[in-house]
Amino acid sequence: MPRMTANGLTFHVQQAGDGPDVVLIHGLTGDMSIWFLAKTFAMLAESFRVTAYDLRGHGYTDAPATGYTSLEHAHDLLALLDELEIPRARLVGHSFGAVIATHAAVIAPDRVEAIVLSDPYFPSLRHLEDVSRWGHWQNFRKEAEEAGVSLSADTWYDLTSFFDQVLHLDDQKLLAFRQAVGLPGLNRVLRLARTTCGHDSKLADGLSAESIAQVSVPCLALYGENSPFLSTADYLVQHLPQCQGRRIPDAQHRAPEENPEAFNAAVRAYLESLQPAERQEVCS
Repeated sequence: MPRMTANGLTFHVQQAGDGPDVVLIHGLTGDMSIWFLAKTFAMLAESFRVTAYDLRGHGYTDAPATGYTSLEHAHDLLALLDELEIPRARLVGHSFGAVIATHAAVIAPDRVEAIVLSDPYFPSLRHLEDVSRWGHWQNFRKEAEEAGVSLSADTWYDLTSFFDQVLHLDDQKLLAFRQAVGLPGLNRVLRLARTTCGHDSKLADGLSAESIAQVSVPCLALYGENSPFLSTADYLVQHLPQCQGRRIPDAQHRAPEENPEAFNAAVRAYLESLQPAERQEVCS
């Protein structure tokens, strides 16, 4: 199963466990390894059939030149569910992976039993946030500038300029950037820089504030207590009809890495609290 064709692309997929289906969706510039390093995959496989995969352009999955909006990623996800013969799943997404999970719930609510949204921000809700005040962003911006990459506090959400600058660094500055982010991080950035990912990821592509608010499946908005996106967290709890909110202590944007024990406990408790799909259908 490590390789699977869906929606015209070859995806890197891993699956283990038995029980209700849970699909793990990582964020931009990462890969599925986040779920293994945080031990989320192994923990959930004790009670669920867990599937993790690398998004298009990430990890060991194909990297087409175009097609990186949350809608296109959502179609990839649904195609994978078809290939895996999963009629309905609980989705756990981190950062942009949570945006993908939400978009899937909007376009195919019958395929999504519940969603766990780990620290997403949404292009259509960008007005709620000012990440330029976030300490982690300031530190990254300083490191990037020392390596010759200029980042604007006004366009923190736009990866296009970032990718383009990295792609055109001279040898000396490229070495400095590599030292700042590590060789694997550099390789991930360079691969995505040759695609439309930077441009596409800032587009709502139909995932409007109105459509987000209409997501009716059970939802957990799971954010680090020091996340830069807490206004979005509050918005989700206030506007989605079945959305609970929870904060992970001692975490910012990357709770699965910053506090994996608390993150995993929260995800497991929420997923295990849900009624089986069959029982939900009888009660509705």
